[in-house]
Amino acid sequence: MARCLLACRGEGQWGSREDDNSKIDMIMSIEHPWCPKERMLILCQAKSGASYGRMEKRGGFKLFKRAKTRARRTNHAVCILWVDRDTNHSFWAYVHPDSTATAQNYGNHHRIGPAMVYDLARSMSHASGNRRGGRGVIIPETMPDLKASRSKAIASYRSHKVVRSPVLGDIEFTKHGWRHMFRKSRSASSKQASLGLIPRLPAILQHQPSTMALLDVRFERECELETRTAEYLLKFRDVRRRSALGVDTTTTAHVRVIEEIRYPQRWYRSAMLSQQIKRRVILKSAYYKDV
Repeated sequence: MARCLLACRGEGQWGSREDDNSKIDMIMSIEHPWCPKERMLILCQAKSGASYGRMEKRGGFKLFKRAKTRARRTNHAVCILWVDRDTNHSFWAYVHPDSTATAQNYGNHHRIGPAMVYDLARSMSHASGNRRGGRGVIIPETMPDLKASRSKAIASYRSHKVVRSPVLGDIEFTKHGWRHMFRKSRSASSKQASLGLIPRLPAILQHQPSTMALLDVRFERECELETRTAEYLLKFRDVRRRSALGVDTTTTAHVRVIEEIRYPQRWYRSAMLSQQIKRRVILKSAYYKDV
């Protein structure tokens, strides 16, 4: 409990006798990382040993069916905290009511640590009441002249420097994203798809994505700091594209973002941890594909 609360900079309490009967070992209250004046209430279940999971050689751990079955509920999610008794390493997994009960592998980014609070906020957004999938957003027909479309997209891209997403918080529109989308090696048709989507991108990103996938995550250590860099792909399947004749067709908006979180390697020894954690999310690319 102490390790989780330090990592998430939150408050907590042990479960009562009645909570224990419901397999709730701990309740955490954490300030939401990107929704001001909101708190996340997280029900936790602690497990340890080879009966419930095992560490993987490539990093991360495998959570067995037995642990997930005992954690699943019909009306709320549970955060499973698993400890390896041999190494004392601890991991977490967030189990939704609609999660499968089969055994599942979790990567090294599921270690209990300072980045955990952002991952929990993303996991909890699964049940949020935000608009979903880009429904109601219409992409107008792009101009055949690539230069004219580019001029309009540049103005839009510069005007929206930061957009708040319900799953990732503030996403910055930087030069990195623009250069990646309009590099010389990219085809003209792909550039056109990006140009058409950019003006409507702020409206789309405010929705809950239809699906979200973690494409890559890596860790780097330097000068007593650890940096976790993760790339996500967000798909919005209910976006509409309007032709010059006024005919709407369904299309899927693909948005790639890069999240970077930096914190002390020995974060558990830091008395001023909150001030030492830096996080940034930037746009990498955006385009649409017709269904």
